[in-house]
Amino acid sequence: MFYSQIILAKKGPLGKVWLAAHWGDKKLGRPQIFSTDISSSVDSIVNPAVPLALRVSGHLLLGVVRIYSRKVRYLMHDCHEAMVKIKMAFRPGVEGGSGAMGIGVAPDGTAVIVDMEKGGGKRGA
Repeated sequence: MFYSQIILAKKGPLGKVWLAAHWGDKKLGRPQIFSTDISSSVDSIVNPAVPLALRVSGHLLLGVVRIYSRKVRYLMHDCHEAMVKIKMAFRPGVEGGSGAMGIGVAPDGTAVIVDMEKGGGKRGA
């Protein structure tokens, strides 16, 4: 087989990619997924320092795809949470928020942050 043990070691440059290819979602957590640089991993696979067998390259590319898929899934989840929070903050007829500050919309369409303890408002854009 054409590959170096150092490249595919757990702490090696493509170790996380190899684990993602063979273990899937079980082995790598969110911090490991986000610490993986996809572009440098692909460059290491396409232009390896030592020759890689075609099968090994295929497995590594599968790992890159799985890592990219999880990054996209995490991004979509975070965006969905942000949209829900924005919709909850700007829904009509709701006074107050989770704390002492409330967010509302003034009649002219500008966003207003209201301090619920003082009853005053502070205009924002």
